[in-house]
Amino acid sequence: MATTQNSITNDQTAPQRRGGHFKTIALAAGLLIAEAALFVGGFMYLTPDAGTADMAEVMSEETPMLSRISEIKLVEEKMTNDRLGAVYVYPVEVYVHVPEDHALWLSDLVGQFQHEIRAEMATLWRQADPAVLQDPRMKVMTDRIETLLRKRFEGEAKPEVSRIVKVVIVSGTGFRIRS
Repeated sequence: MATTQNSITNDQTAPQRRGGHFKTIALAAGLLIAEAALFVGGFMYLTPDAGTADMAEVMSEETPMLSRISEIKLVEEKMTNDRLGAVYVYPVEVYVHVPEDHALWLSDLVGQFQHEIRAEMATLWRQADPAVLQDPRMKVMTDRIETLLRKRFEGEAKPEVSRIVKVVIVSGTGFRIRS
């Protein structure tokens, strides 16, 4: 009878112990979460200007890009390329985007050096790989012309603050004129 009574009491206390361990673990986890929330909340409360200052810097950097852009026609030519052995002619128009307040600066320089710019672009076009000229976005040629213009007008290929925002090339597919 004693053994039966011991097994009954052991069976009744076992679920209570399991429930007690679960409650202790849940309480500890809850306290850890509350402590973490308190630290994060206190940190954010004590330093509210850190996020605001970063956002102000980002907004001030983007402000120049919001100014109006002027598009200036640089070249409208038929450029040739004979790297494949046959001569291909490409109708090409090149435009330069500059902020509106720098449009007069670029227009004057383009007018002053118009023939030199045309000659340098014709050289770039003749030296280009035919696969580069078939790219629909003309990424490689755009980069080359941007670098050419920045070196010529701004003194370096990648200035800290460039007046030239972007170069746009409008080019048709080349057509073969002779073999």
